[in-house]
Amino acid sequence: LALEERLGESLNEVEHALQKYEAGTYGLCDSCGQAIEQARLEAIPQASLCLSCKAQQAKETKGAR
Repeated sequence: LALEERLGESLNEVEHALQKYEAGTYGLCDSCGQAIEQARLEAIPQASLCLSCKAQQAKETKGAR
């Protein structure tokens, strides 16, 4: 079940990236609007947050536990 859930999340991330591509906003952070680092996009093409925003999200998630 956990694997199925993670695969569903991955599919949603890829679909979101494709929607951003079609809208002309691929490569821009969903949170701050700044460009996502090229190396990050090469490693994780479906990334929707820049490293700073992703780190902040992880910090907030960790603090909420």
